[in-house]
Amino acid sequence: MKRKKATKSLSVNEFVVFLQQKTSKDKNMDKKYFRLNENAELFGFLSHKPLWWKMILEDNDLYINVRKDNRINIYYRGASIMSLSYNKGKVIAEIHNYYLGCNKDVCTALGIKYGNVKEDPEELVCRLSTIKKRVEANKKNIACFEGDEINGKNYSSEKYIQSQMYINDQSYIDTEFALRLDDGTDIRIDLVKLSDNGEICFEELKLIDDPRLHPSRSKKAEIITQMSNYEKFLHEADKLKGNDGESILIEYYSTLLAIMDKIGVKRASVKPNAVRNYVFLFIEQTYTKKTPRREKRLNTIKEVCDGLHSNIDEVVTDYNRL
Repeated sequence: MKRKKATKSLSVNEFVVFLQQKTSKDKNMDKKYFRLNENAELFGFLSHKPLWWKMILEDNDLYINVRKDNRINIYYRGASIMSLSYNKGKVIAEIHNYYLGCNKDVCTALGIKYGNVKEDPEELVCRLSTIKKRVEANKKNIACFEGDEINGKNYSSEKYIQSQMYINDQSYIDTEFALRLDDGTDIRIDLVKLSDNGEICFEELKLIDDPRLHPSRSKKAEIITQMSNYEKFLHEADKLKGNDGESILIEYYSTLLAIMDKIGVKRASVKPNAVRNYVFLFIEQTYTKKTPRREKRLNTIKEVCDGLHSNIDEVVTDYNRL
């Protein structure tokens, strides 16, 4: 009969060290958030520019983001209208059927699924004009054009403004960067750009009247906690290394840009070589008319932004020029 191997007992101090090591290991930011393969089948297929893909590339109202796990999201006015993946030799396009004209109440009454459905990408490209109209009808993606202001305010949504920032500035290379911190907190950063010298820069976008910029009577402004979580993200990501030993973020965005070039999406041409050590708060000044109440709010936001990296001084200057 085989004797069981004796298990070494741990002293109290050794056990504490073991727990600390285990906890530290368990809490490392998951590298799955940075999984990208330039040679994935989807990217190889799209590199041949099938006609439906060329139509998407040539539509100046749309923009394209590469996502982890080798997927692609296509956006219109900040709304993800198509998610592309590859399975069994074919491209699969997922879309929320709201954008196809489905009404939630009717779907519920008829027992029909209201949510993401899978379609052929060719079918969705044929229906792009209808899909765009559904996006435009959603208040989350609404646009206010010059001359359409109401009550001295540009009422464009944050998502629409985000989309215009991305489309009109080639240095932006990503939107909606999302992952989970070591403590379980989910974060989603609005924009990522690449500076002229190759620095990866994360940006958070807020409209001037966003309540998260303003403290309540009993609580500090929500933006403070949000920006603090982003600082944690940069600190945690800095500890992760890619396959070649450099920053995981540099490796991730280098691969992402190589994929974008491969599939015909032209963005920044400089190579990533560093990561900015803070997230920038970009505040969009949407007021078109001065009021005492707005001036007071602006002064409060300026106090909130003290200690944050933001464009608040430019916002105040822009407001004062009205």
